[in-house]
Amino acid sequence: MAVLMVAARMPMAFAGDRAPYALNFLAVVLAALLAGWRSGLLALVIGQMLTWFAIVPPYFSIGVADRERLGGLLLATISQLLILLIIALYQREVDKGTVERERRVDLLNHALNEIDHRTRNNHQTVLALIHLQAQRSTDDGIKSALGQVADRIEAIAYATERLALRSGNLERIRLDDHLCGLCEQIERGLSQTNVNVSCDIEEITTSADKAIPIAIIVNELVTNALKHAFDGKDQGRVLVTGRMNGSLKLTITDDGNGMKDRVASRRGGLGTKLVENFAKQLGAQHEVVSTATGTTHALMIPTVD
Repeated sequence: MAVLMVAARMPMAFAGDRAPYALNFLAVVLAALLAGWRSGLLALVIGQMLTWFAIVPPYFSIGVADRERLGGLLLATISQLLILLIIALYQREVDKGTVERERRVDLLNHALNEIDHRTRNNHQTVLALIHLQAQRSTDDGIKSALGQVADRIEAIAYATERLALRSGNLERIRLDDHLCGLCEQIERGLSQTNVNVSCDIEEITTSADKAIPIAIIVNELVTNALKHAFDGKDQGRVLVTGRMNGSLKLTITDDGNGMKDRVASRRGGLGTKLVENFAKQLGAQHEVVSTATGTTHALMIPTVD
């Protein structure tokens, strides 16, 4: 860097021997900023020596011409040293701040991992208590209700776990990966061998605040279809699709028996109320179409940003 600046200064005949060290300041600053204060100091020494030898009269001599030129060399050198000192102090403070930020990030990551671990343990504890209570109950209705509660807790636990796995970016989550993974989990836990759960969702990212209620809605509708839509049928399919076109259109379709003995839009049990409440929270429109050949739930979610 110093050699380049001295070489650039030499052809400037219009400047004569005035301000011979001007470009050396630039060399020192650039070297210090790009490679640290040691490189800046090296650029200072080389630049001053080359300038004194090649630019300051008598040219190409290391002899002392007069006190005035020697004073100019000393003044320029001291000035460059002061600039270099300021840069070095600034870089030291920046490095200290960087180290402190990294330490805090590591501490927060450790705390986050600990919270995630405890949350998962708490979910498992609650689920174990619910399953134990269900096993002890002799009332089939209570067993069924407790089973539904356990399914909902598992959906929330799964959503939390997926978010924890993506803790490098807590603000955004891939909704397609999230929901398709949830569908696979539900299929493994509830589906009969003759019923398939498929997921076809575009690559969509959303916030954690929206991912969890959307996951709970999908869990409720897919679980309900697997439990009630295929009674007496040899085979069946549940399909979850998601498409973005300004807003998110999420559909859950089954080719089961339809919603028997009730109007499709009529409010049902707790699961239906949960779906409606979370749809309202998302500002979504929820439409249901049910026939003897199956049921389709369509949700239009205005924004998932």
